[in-house]
Amino acid sequence: MATTSTPIFPQTPNQGVMNCILSTAMTNTKAMDGTETAGTSLALAFTAGADGARVDTIKARYTATNGSTATGTSAASVLRFWLNNGSANTTATNNKLIGEIAMPAQVVTALATGTLPEYILTLGISVPAGYKIYAGNTVAAGGVLAFQVSVEGGNY
Repeated sequence: MATTSTPIFPQTPNQGVMNCILSTAMTNTKAMDGTETAGTSLALAFTAGADGARVDTIKARYTATNGSTATGTSAASVLRFWLNNGSANTTATNNKLIGEIAMPAQVVTALATGTLPEYILTLGISVPAGYKIYAGNTVAAGGVLAFQVSVEGGNY
């Protein structure tokens, strides 16, 4: 395999799936291997471009379910993130757990004078072409609350 001493850098920003929401309608993610159903228990958060990508951070915050006002007290949860090789995520060997974010119970209101905290998972990883990142939560936020996930990186 050819090697080079020249570093490569992302060429195009890739913000992942915009408005990736883990809502209360989603079944609580229990499988530690990322094999739960995408769209029901897991949400697709990121897909690497044709030449691969670099993922720097994953950010999470409380939000409202689509079309609702963010209000209420959430349950504590853990958000988990799996790197998938682009094949069926229902096969355990296609997935790798790459990180977790603990989300504490939080009183959420749209009228608060302060801002809600943002929780950050720092990765700094290179992702092969077509690989995906799925997100899941262990406990639904509750009420009209949800978790919003954003992935920040760039395609090579």
